[in-house]
Amino acid sequence: MSKIRVMIADDIAETREVIARILNLENDKFEVVGEAANGAEVLNRIPLYKPDVVLMDINMPVMNGLEATEIISDSFPNIIVIIMSVQAENEYLKKAMFSGAKEYIIKPINYDVLVETLTATYHKYKDRIQKQAVTAEVERNAKIITFYSSKGGVGKSIVSVNAAIAISRNHHKKTLLVDLDLQYGDLGLMLNLQKEKTILDIVDEHQTESYESIKPFLQKYDDNLDVLLAPTQPEASEFISKEVVEKLFKIFKSKYDYILVDTAVNFEETTLFALDLSDLILMLTTIEISSIKNTKVGLNVMKTLNYDNNKVKVIINSAADKFGISEKEAEEVFKNHLIGVLPEMTKEIRLSVNKGEPICISNPKIPFSKKIVELSAKLL
Repeated sequence: MSKIRVMIADDIAETREVIARILNLENDKFEVVGEAANGAEVLNRIPLYKPDVVLMDINMPVMNGLEATEIISDSFPNIIVIIMSVQAENEYLKKAMFSGAKEYIIKPINYDVLVETLTATYHKYKDRIQKQAVTAEVERNAKIITFYSSKGGVGKSIVSVNAAIAISRNHHKKTLLVDLDLQYGDLGLMLNLQKEKTILDIVDEHQTESYESIKPFLQKYDDNLDVLLAPTQPEASEFISKEVVEKLFKIFKSKYDYILVDTAVNFEETTLFALDLSDLILMLTTIEISSIKNTKVGLNVMKTLNYDNNKVKVIINSAADKFGISEKEAEEVFKNHLIGVLPEMTKEIRLSVNKGEPICISNPKIPFSKKIVELSAKLL
């Protein structure tokens, strides 16, 4: 019988140590896979530790146990949460269960109670949770967000990569990032992924019938983020038809929460199809006059395609007043279309691209990364 994988969440190190010591004495039943000192750490470490059960203290700094439990029940429904607290009142018990906890343990921790509660709760809920997870997987209906620009060099791919990471990591959504710049796509470089498998290999090997047949050609960046790369050679783009893309996206929609698409700077057939299929189109621009002009032209094209203002939004990238056109003036140009403004951080972003380390991961505290996280929350 496999061991129950347990993660311990408590802001007091001594409490975590005591619980770990108890569970290690029962090492034929349990494996302590990790610890956390607050709810935010729990959410960040779940993809790394992959616990079956989280022992969650209620009163913790940064994010308390009830808040973290509620997010886990939505984003990680296959994980069982057992709340721990010195509070034995019914009101706390009700709040814990309402947040999604399956059981409740009163501190100080009793050896026998801990072992028995963990074992009984896991075996009571594991089969039911696995069935629910399968059902939830079948019922996914991805929101498709496409990144487009009328002019190259505006940071469209950089923004799409970091938005995908923010959605998958900060919001714990199952996300697919698709490189539909079929001639010159470089998402693989930005994510430091080897182009061993691309969309061309799916076509060449005629594996477009099911998700199971496509999955080996997806690059797994982390637990919640998969990536489909563009071909390695520009001439290969002619083999990727609109019909192929349509078939793939139909399959992907049922397997992901969000599909983010990075497109080429043109209105070729596959790009137009992605735009038509999208729930949201994000047009990237900078505050250079040529970029603003091209974006206005692109918005007019979108209008002729009968896309309304709610479907097409504008992101101003690398905003800085030193370039002659202020952020305020650019905002006035795009008005209701504008959804976000990202600050200029050329040095830091260029370094992250050259290293293949997305800036939201390598440098999460700088203004650009924080704005990307804010933007991703708007997109959800």
